[in-house]
Amino acid sequence: MTKLSVLLFFLAISFIPQCPTDMGLIEINDFGDNPGKLKCFLYAPEGVAANAPLVVVLHGCVQDAAEIARLSGWNQLADEYGFLVLYPQQQRGNNLNNCFNWFVPQDISRGSGEVLSIQQMVAQVSSAYPVDRERVFVTGISAGGAMVAAMLAAYPEVFRAGAAMAAVPYGAAADMPAGFRAMRGEIVLDQEEWEARVREQNQGFPGAYPSLAIFHGTDDPIVSFVNAQELTKQWAALHDLQPEAPTEVETFEDNPRVRRSIFMDSAGQPVLLRYDFDSLGHAIAVDPGEGPLQGGAEGQFAKDIDFHSSYWAAEFFGLIGR
Repeated sequence: MTKLSVLLFFLAISFIPQCPTDMGLIEINDFGDNPGKLKCFLYAPEGVAANAPLVVVLHGCVQDAAEIARLSGWNQLADEYGFLVLYPQQQRGNNLNNCFNWFVPQDISRGSGEVLSIQQMVAQVSSAYPVDRERVFVTGISAGGAMVAAMLAAYPEVFRAGAAMAAVPYGAAADMPAGFRAMRGEIVLDQEEWEARVREQNQGFPGAYPSLAIFHGTDDPIVSFVNAQELTKQWAALHDLQPEAPTEVETFEDNPRVRRSIFMDSAGQPVLLRYDFDSLGHAIAVDPGEGPLQGGAEGQFAKDIDFHSSYWAAEFFGLIGR
C-alpha cells in the first residue's frame, strides 16, 4: 500500500464516536498538567476489591474510548475478573484522525507529551482508586499499539506487561513520512539498534523491562506484518532472547488461523509472546458470544476469527486464572 493510499484510507474515514458515557465510563479531568492534551476515562466495576489491577487501553486511529471499549470487551472482563480499565483518548486538535502521535519524538519521550499525560493518568487513578501498583498493564491497537511500546519504553517501572496489536516497534519513526515507511514495513534494523532506542529513554534503568505480547495479522494492509517481526526483535533483545528461536510454536487452541510463539526467560517464564493471525487484516481479533473464552464485538478494526484477543491479553497479564 502506497503512502498516498494509506493517507486517503484514513482521510476517508471521518466518523469518530464521541459519547464515552454510553459505555459506563467516568471522565477524569484532574490528572496533572497533561502536556499531551489528552482526555481520560475510567471504567470501575461495582464493588471492585482493594489492590485491584489496572489495565490501560489505547484506541486506534478514528476511534475513541467508547469505541475501543465496545469492540474489545475489556469492560466485561473487568466486571468478571475484578480490575479497573483506564482509557486515554486522543483529541482531533492533536491529530486529525484521532491517532496517538507515536511518530512524534516529544510525544513518545519520557517526561513529555502524550506518554507523560498517560503516566499522569495512571498515577492519578492509582492514588484515587484501590489500584495495585505492581499490577498495571497497557494494551492497544494500531497507533494505540505503537503507544504501548512507547509507554513500556518510557515508563518501564510503571507497567508489568503490555499487549501490542497491529503495532510498530518503539522508535520506528521520528516524523510522519518515516511513520508511513514504518507502517509499510520499510524500517528494518538489527536487534542492537532496536534495543538501544528503548534503553536511551531510561539510561541506567536497573530493572527488567515489562513482558510483551504481540498480536498481528499476517495480511495486515495498513501496518505491515514485518513490524511484528521487528517488534519481536526489539523485545527479545531487551530480555536477552533470540527472536528466531522461540521456545514453542503452536497452532493455538486448535484454531487454524492462530499461531502462537512463546519465548521463555532463563527462569522459564513467558516474557514474550507473539500471536500471528491469518485473514485478520488490520484489526483486533474478537469472538462474540457468551462462552467463557468469548467476547468483543465485530466492527471497524475488529474481526471475528474465533479468538478473543482481550481475553488472551488478560490471561498473559495474569488477570485470569486457568
